Amino acid sequence: MAQFQIECVESSTEDNRSNHSKFVIEPLERGQGTTVGNALRRVLLSNLEGTAVTAVRIAGVTHEFATVSGVREDVLEILMKMKEVILKSYSSQPQIGRLLVTGPTTVTSAHFDLPSEVEVIDPTQYVATVAEGGKLEMEFRIERGKGYRTVERSREEATSLDFLQIDSVFMPVRKVNYSVEETRGDTGIPRDRLLLEVWTNGSL
Repeated sequence: MAQFQIECVESSTEDNRSNHSKFVIEPLERGQGTTVGNALRRVLLSNLEGTAVTAVRIAGVTHEFATVSGVREDVLEILMKMKEVILKSYSSQPQIGRLLVTGPTTVTSAHFDLPSEVEVIDPTQYVATVAEGGKLEMEFRIERGKGYRTVERSREEATSLDFLQIDSVFMPVRKVNYSVEETRGDTGIPRDRLLLEVWTNGSL
């Protein structure tokens, strides 16, 4: 069986939510570079498990088109910000995070009260601005999953107790590119060299 090597030739962190790495996989049989590249791209984008906020309950709010007194953002904007928050859960079970702040303050993910099984990747992620005299109180469900989950209105556990569901992006890998080059090595036999670039959200 032919042996090949995988080497990380480049790695960088643009910010807490964007990591980039470049890998070289060689030598592969002629024609296998594209096959392996396609398979790896599909697996990395679709099959890796990640963590996301799946539902939010805001005190005094019953629907996503409401507003919260003393908070600059409306509920829909807050839900969009919560969708973007990057978390990492070490539990296979759903977890509950909490937030309670009074103004004036700029709310970030650093204000979250999280269970010990959950880690916030970037504590500077912006959530909302609370004015003097305002208060923002909420709970949010944190789950692990794969791919992208759209809102399911029929899910009883998410619609109970005023929880508002949000579309959830679990994918820790944001983008994958690959290219194939020809290499001959010491044997002089044509082989494929696979160059694989991976961008993640920092939670891997």
